[in-house]
Amino acid sequence: MTRMSNTAGPAAKRAWLVAAALACGCSTSALIRSDDAAYRRSIERLKRTRQLVAGSLAPEDDQAMFLQAEGLFRYRFAPPGRGFGSYLAQTAAAAIDLPVLDSLAGALDLYSLRLKTYDGAIQVWETLLVRNRSTPLRPLALYRLGWAYRNSLADGLPGGSEQAFDELRAGFAGSPLAPLALEARRAPWKSMGRATAFSLLPGLGQVYAGEVRNGLIRMAIAAVGGGMVIVPSVVAYERRGDLSWSRDWPLLVTAIAGAIIVTTDYSSSYQDALRAVLEYNERSEAEFEDRHPDAP
Repeated sequence: MTRMSNTAGPAAKRAWLVAAALACGCSTSALIRSDDAAYRRSIERLKRTRQLVAGSLAPEDDQAMFLQAEGLFRYRFAPPGRGFGSYLAQTAAAAIDLPVLDSLAGALDLYSLRLKTYDGAIQVWETLLVRNRSTPLRPLALYRLGWAYRNSLADGLPGGSEQAFDELRAGFAGSPLAPLALEARRAPWKSMGRATAFSLLPGLGQVYAGEVRNGLIRMAIAAVGGGMVIVPSVVAYERRGDLSWSRDWPLLVTAIAGAIIVTTDYSSSYQDALRAVLEYNERSEAEFEDRHPDAP
């Protein structure tokens, strides 16, 4: 019996690895589709910005830094939908605690890269403003920072959305960007930090970002998983003096399955809440640009 249990663990791990690897092979292409409207729009905006930067007569290094940040800021494409392989790898990681599967689950989600590019853009723009406080690109950089900070996740960045817009209006009142900054400051947006806090309850972050149905489904999944843990635990406690493996093994299996469901739901709900906030903010920005066709 002991020998069988010793071989079952590695065998189960190998089975999870094989299943996750096979799911990876069935995943969708990582390339951006040729008909991706979000990517096409970002390219058009980037081309416009490149012309503005060239016409600013800023030093060459300033122009290069600004465009580097702009490329990160404009890294946008339509969400491809999270593949089954990613969920399988995440579930396997929760079940057998194998770090390589956590890495695999993340590698399968290229869309999560979009959550990090805003912090990269902010870092480069803020560095530019510190290195050359009189750069002709300062008003445009502040305007971009006002939007970019709304999707920031990293700690340690020196500013904020409202701070950037306010500095633009105070320091460059005569700039055509000043009235745009005032209106942009009032544009609706959601906070990544609040979505993270709300995600302590799976699904609440989605509700905060306006995806109510998505959030309610995730709450229901968490409730089911929690019930699968709690109910067998209570039953086992009540039978604590008369438990036997041959009769009560379903209690253990049910509780383990429930724990896996809860763990997977927590992790995926947090990541999905950030995605929902990102898309909410980008829709708000796109609507603002549509109302102000002259906005950079």
